[in-house]
Amino acid sequence: MVSLRAWLLFFLGVIGLITLSPYSVLAKETDAVISKHDQTTILSESDTYDGGKELTLGLRIKLDPKWHTYWINPGDAGEPASVSVKVNGDSKAQEGKIEWPSPERLTENGLMSYIYKGDVVLPFKVTMPEGNHDKDLTLKVKARWLVCADVCIPEEGEFALELPKGQATASKEAPLIEQALSQKPQKSLWDMHMTPKGILWAKNDAIDPTKIADAWFMPEKSGVIDQVAPQTLSVKHGLLTLTLPLADKKELEKPISGILVLQDAQKHIQHLYVQPSIAPLSTPAQTGLLLLIGSAFLGGILLNLMPCVFPVIAMKLLSLSRIGQEHIHVRYKSSIAYTVGILCCFILMALAFVGLRWMGSQLGWGFQFQSVGFVVLLCWLLFVIALNFLGVFNVQFSLSSTASTRSSSGYSSDFFTGLLAVLVATPCTAPFMGIAIAGALNAPLWMSILIFVGMGLGLALPYVLFACVPSFARILPRPGLWMDILKQFLAFPLLLSCLWLAWVVYQHQQSMSFLVLLTGFIGLGFIAWAVGLIQQLYMQGTYRFFRVIMSGFILATIILLGSSFYLFVHDQSSQAIAQVKEDAVPFSAQKLEQLRKEHKPVFVNMTASWCLTCMVNDKVALSSAKVQKAFKEHHITYMVGDWTQYDQSIGNFLKAHGREGVPLYIYYAADGKEKVLPQILTPQIVIDYLSK
Repeated sequence: MVSLRAWLLFFLGVIGLITLSPYSVLAKETDAVISKHDQTTILSESDTYDGGKELTLGLRIKLDPKWHTYWINPGDAGEPASVSVKVNGDSKAQEGKIEWPSPERLTENGLMSYIYKGDVVLPFKVTMPEGNHDKDLTLKVKARWLVCADVCIPEEGEFALELPKGQATASKEAPLIEQALSQKPQKSLWDMHMTPKGILWAKNDAIDPTKIADAWFMPEKSGVIDQVAPQTLSVKHGLLTLTLPLADKKELEKPISGILVLQDAQKHIQHLYVQPSIAPLSTPAQTGLLLLIGSAFLGGILLNLMPCVFPVIAMKLLSLSRIGQEHIHVRYKSSIAYTVGILCCFILMALAFVGLRWMGSQLGWGFQFQSVGFVVLLCWLLFVIALNFLGVFNVQFSLSSTASTRSSSGYSSDFFTGLLAVLVATPCTAPFMGIAIAGALNAPLWMSILIFVGMGLGLALPYVLFACVPSFARILPRPGLWMDILKQFLAFPLLLSCLWLAWVVYQHQQSMSFLVLLTGFIGLGFIAWAVGLIQQLYMQGTYRFFRVIMSGFILATIILLGSSFYLFVHDQSSQAIAQVKEDAVPFSAQKLEQLRKEHKPVFVNMTASWCLTCMVNDKVALSSAKVQKAFKEHHITYMVGDWTQYDQSIGNFLKAHGREGVPLYIYYAADGKEKVLPQILTPQIVIDYLSK
């Protein structure tokens, strides 16, 4: 009689033979290949085969503590796992396409590795050869992997898996494969680029420095970067740059794909799969300081032609006729005072921009026009100057003084005229200014000041030329009655500017702000009339008591206007009125990202009511029948970002695209390509960009 012990030994022997067999068969999960430090099996996502073209399996490696295996790029040392599969006895095995989950970094003895620890599942795809779609499946899998701790041990195993033909039913191991697939890095929706020097960069309005405390890049290919060397991160609103230390110190010929890992202050991690294109990163240093200053200088010259600025500049030029060419020293002093006023204003603006940005504000060119209070004050100022030009009252600005009557107060007026010219010019963006402003507001303080000084010199140049160069001065006509007529005529462009600013106020807040503005017009009109009347009575030496009464009325009106403005500024609503066409979509970074993800073409128009260039482009080009027809034919979503009042998401979007002000026009094609249009548009320019 066979003893119980003998039967037990026989049973254990059979189990041992099955375990050691190279092709032990079990659906769902194969028997394990067991080594000293790990157990390895093959998983199937399904208990059956439904005849599909692909099948997802998983290589499962259960590692002992302190042991690890490797990613597709093992790093400075190691070897990635590999699998090959034969389907239904095929003579040739196919390579399994491993879907690599995101690894973790391991630094030891000055070497960097990308590893997996614990219970590791590496999903992989198997393509079904023709003629097997209606059959039961017998899969023979051969795998190789490396496990390491203090030592490294290469391992391999052979596995067999049978899946009967039938409707797909998930196996109990399917969640393990699904979990591993969920750990793959998400494909980045950002436009990622890499410079030949190895700087990985992305511009996107969703990039927020408060949410990114650290970042690093793990390349799919080994030997391209120095794995263990530090990677330098820089994050601003809308811009991320990560400097990668290249392994051979040479320039890259093609970009590196891999995983960008983002970590916030709470150590939460996000993995993004990126395939950057080779493209230079446009920074002030790379663009060139001289180019930025030159662009600013040309843009400053063109600012003289803006409707708000031109009347002031024209009267400044014509005032030179009163001085006379023989008083060249007066001309020199006048031009110097005017230029200093312009430069002081631009330098103060540069300091304000840099200071406010340093404190975290995201401001752009013309930001002061996002304050309805500033717009109201400027509108009133232009209205008063227009009344002065019309002769309602008389103030001896340098615009009308002669060389004989000119005093130090005249030069002070030159100085403040320069300040005024800059203030009324800021809502405008002339050609050449876009690149200069973007460079200035992203550059060090000293560079920003130089760029703004270049713009100021351009704005001052016409007056300086006519004041200091005799050949230009001779172009000016002799003084006469025509100058008074022209002065009155130039009041009307100023009044048109007031009308435009009034419309800007209306865009901000329809009711209270507009009422305060109109009240100011009436009050200032009364003050100007009363001052003019007092001046006439004073010249005649009559009605002294009446002059005192009128002065009291003027003082009371000033107090009333000041009080109403103070209450208005402190009680105004913070809500903006979005003036978007019925067929336009209000700008939303999330909506834009969604449309691009759906491969839908989008035209983005970043505009503001106080931007004259924007308004002209809208009327001449974007609102034209040709462009609207093209939008419909190409099924383009027209998205408008209204920056009339400050909006951080729009500010971030502008900065992400290297701009600090509006306008900005970008066409996102259905294939994902981004096309930035010029700042001056015609219908044909827009249509050409849509058709490229």
